Amino acid sequence: MPISLAASRVLIVDDNEFNRKSLALMIRRAGLTQIEVAENGVEGLRKVESFRPDLVLLDVSMPVMDGLEMCRRLRERLTHEELPILFQTALDSDEEQVRCFEAGGSDFISKPIKPGECVARVRHQLEKRKLFTDLANFRGRVERELKHAKAMQLSLLPEPKELDAVAERYELVLDAHFETSSELGGDFWNVYPLDSHRVAFLMVDFAGHGITAAINTFRLHTLIDRFPMQHVPPSEWLAGLNRALKEVLPVGQFATAFFGILDLHTDTLTYASAGAPNPVVGIAGELRLLDSAGLVLGASRRAVYADRSLRLPRGSCLFLYSDALIECSGPDNEPIGQDGVPDLLRGAIAANRARPLGPLLERFYARTSLPLRDDLTAVWIARRA
Repeated sequence: MPISLAASRVLIVDDNEFNRKSLALMIRRAGLTQIEVAENGVEGLRKVESFRPDLVLLDVSMPVMDGLEMCRRLRERLTHEELPILFQTALDSDEEQVRCFEAGGSDFISKPIKPGECVARVRHQLEKRKLFTDLANFRGRVERELKHAKAMQLSLLPEPKELDAVAERYELVLDAHFETSSELGGDFWNVYPLDSHRVAFLMVDFAGHGITAAINTFRLHTLIDRFPMQHVPPSEWLAGLNRALKEVLPVGQFATAFFGILDLHTDTLTYASAGAPNPVVGIAGELRLLDSAGLVLGASRRAVYADRSLRLPRGSCLFLYSDALIECSGPDNEPIGQDGVPDLLRGAIAANRARPLGPLLERFYARTSLPLRDDLTAVWIARRA
C-alpha cells in the first residue's frame, strides 16, 4: 500500500535562486506542496525551527554558513538527530561523499540534478522517516498501555500497609517480593483475613509470562470473590476455583497454586496444593520441604485436591515461592533446584533471622543471570515467638 506523503514538509536550502525554484518544481510534481526555502545555513537553521520540515534538501557550498556546518549543528540537537538531510553537491568524489556523511547527512545527490533521481531519493527518505515515526508512535503507545497494565496488575497484590495491618492483627512477620520477567507477568499472591484467628494465603503461578499470563491473573482475580473462603477446607476451595478457571482459560493454559489457612487457636496450617513448588516450613530451627503434589489448575474439571495439615506454632515460619527461584540460573551456576531451597533459606536466616527474604534474594541474584527468564514471587511468613 503506497505511503501518503501529502502532509510532508520539505525545506530547500540553496544560495542559488534558480536552483531553489527548480528543486521546488521537481518536488511539487511529486505531490509535495508544503515547501519552504532558505538562502544559507544560518537562515536554514531558523527555518528548521519555524517550519519543522520532514526533510532538508541542502546545498553544500553556500556563503555565510555552508551546508556541512548547518548539518553538524542540526545533529547536535536531540530533536533533529533523525531529521533526513539530503545533500546536493557539484563534487562527486569519494572525499566529498565522506564529508557529507561525516557531517551527518542521510544521503546526497550529485549536480546536475536529475529530476527522476531527486524525486526518488526525496520520496525514499520521507517514506523511511514516516515509517520510523509511525513505529516510534506505536511503540510509545504500547509502552504507555503496558505501563498502565502493570500498574493494574500490581494493584491486585497486597500493599505494604495491608501486609503490616495483617501482620499486626495476627502477630506475624510478613515479607514479600514480586518481580516480572517482562513488563507483565503471570504470578499472583495475596493474604485474606478470615476471622479473628484465621488467615489464608494464596499463591498462583500461571504458565508462561508476559501479556497472556497477566490476563490470566486478571481472570483469577475476578473469580476469587465468587468463592468464599471462610467455611470450606482449602481442598474444596481450590477445587471450586479449578472448575471456574477451566471454563475461562484458553486451551493449554494452566496454573500451579498453593492455598493455606493458618489457625492461630490450634497452631495449625491446613493447605492444599495444585502442583506448586514445595513450600519450606521451619519449626524449632529445622527447615524441611512440604509435600505440594496436586493436579495443576485448569487441566481438568474433575481434579480433586487433598488437605494436608501440620502444626505451625509460635516462632515457626513458612516460605512460599514461584518456580523462577529454583529454575533460573547463571553462566557459572546450575539452577538451585527444589532440594536447594532449604539451604538457601538457612543461609538467609543466619544473615537476618527476623527478615531473611532480603539476604535470600541477594544470594539468588548473585548466582542468576538477569533479566530473569520467568516471573519471581517469594513470600516469607513467620509467627512471632
